[in-house]
Amino acid sequence: MAISFEFFGSSTGANANELRGRLRRLEALIDHAPVPIAIAHDAECRMVSANEALAHLLGVSPDENISMTADGQTPKYRIQRDGKDLPPRELPMRYAMAHRKSVRNNIEIVRADGTVRYIQNDVEPLYDSDGTIIGCVAVCVDITEQRRAERLLREADRRKDEFLASLSHELRNPLVPLRNALDELRRSGGDPLVAGRAYAVMERQLFHLGRLTDDLLDVSRITRNKIDLRRERIDIRVVLHSAIETTQPLIAVAGQILTVDMPRESVWVHADFTRLAQAISNLMNNAVKYTPRGGRITLRAADDDGDVMISVSDTGVGISPSVLPHIFDLFMQGDDPTGQPRDGLGIGLTLARRLIELHDGRIQAMSDGPGTGATFIIRLPRSDR
Repeated sequence: MAISFEFFGSSTGANANELRGRLRRLEALIDHAPVPIAIAHDAECRMVSANEALAHLLGVSPDENISMTADGQTPKYRIQRDGKDLPPRELPMRYAMAHRKSVRNNIEIVRADGTVRYIQNDVEPLYDSDGTIIGCVAVCVDITEQRRAERLLREADRRKDEFLASLSHELRNPLVPLRNALDELRRSGGDPLVAGRAYAVMERQLFHLGRLTDDLLDVSRITRNKIDLRRERIDIRVVLHSAIETTQPLIAVAGQILTVDMPRESVWVHADFTRLAQAISNLMNNAVKYTPRGGRITLRAADDDGDVMISVSDTGVGISPSVLPHIFDLFMQGDDPTGQPRDGLGIGLTLARRLIELHDGRIQAMSDGPGTGATFIIRLPRSDR
C-alpha cells in the first residue's frame, strides 16, 4: 500500500495551519507509540528519526539521527541477517525505496553494547502527489523472546530424544545379563556355585533397574512438586557417611581414589536425611562417571560463615564453558573430550539441584574447562538448635 502526504492544496480545503497541526499531532502520536517506528525523511536515508520505543530498542537518544549511511556519522548499531552485516544497498529502508515496494525482513540489530535483538521489520515507501519517493516508514516488532522460546523448545526436543535413546539403552543393559543368568540357572542342574553367581548377577542388575526407576519417579515428583521432605535436625557427617557408603562400590570398580575431609565436631542441619544423602551421592556418582581410572574424588564439608558448605571435586574430564550454564538442566549430558559415550539418563544433577533447593540451599558447578576436573559446591543453612 502506497502512502502519500500532501501538506498543501488538500481537496478538503484545509488551510496550511490546519495541515501543520495535523502533522504535529501525527508526529506526537508516532513518537509516543508503543511500537518501534523509524521514519526516513529523504530518499537517500541520510536523515532517519526514531520514536521513543525504537530509540530504547537501539539504545540511543530519541533525538539522534539513526541513519546507517549519513555522511560523517558512525552508526551506533548494526543491522545483520544471519549474523552478517548487511551492505548499504540491502539495508531495509534503502532497499524498499530503491525497488519502490513494501518490504518485510527478519533482521538482527546489534547494539553498541553487543546485545542482539531479533526484529521483524516492515518498510513502506512514502510518495508525494507526483509519485516521487520522499522517504519511508519502518515498523519494528521485537521477536527476540519468541526466537529464544523457539530455540529452547528445539533444544528441549533434542534432549528429549537423547533421553529416550539413553533410557532405552539403560533399560536394555540389565536385561542381557539377567537373561544370561536365567539361562545359566536352567543349565546348571542345581549346581550351587553356578546358582550363586547367577543370583549375584541378577541381584546387581535388579538393583540397577530399581535405581533407574526411582530416579525417573523422583523426576516426575519434582516436576509436579510432589516431593515431601521429612526434615529433622541431623549431623551432616552422618549424611556424608551414607552418601559414601552408596558410592564407594562404584569408586572401587572404577579404580579411583576417594579423599574425605569433614569436621571433627558435629555440624547440624535441618534436613531430610534420605533426600540429602541422595543429592550428595548423585554428585559423587557424577564425579565417578566423568573421572578416568586412577583419578581422585574429594568430598569436603565445613562450617562456613553460618552455612554448611559441602563440595565434591574430581580430576575428571571437566566441563566446557558452553555446557556449564546448563549443567543442571534436565536430560543434560556432559561432553566427554575422548568421545566415549556415558551411561546414565542425565537426570542426576537435576535431582541434586532440586533436592538442595527444597532444603533452602543452593548448588554451584565450577570448572576451568575440558581436562581440568569439576567442583560442585552445596551451601545449606546451618541449624543451631
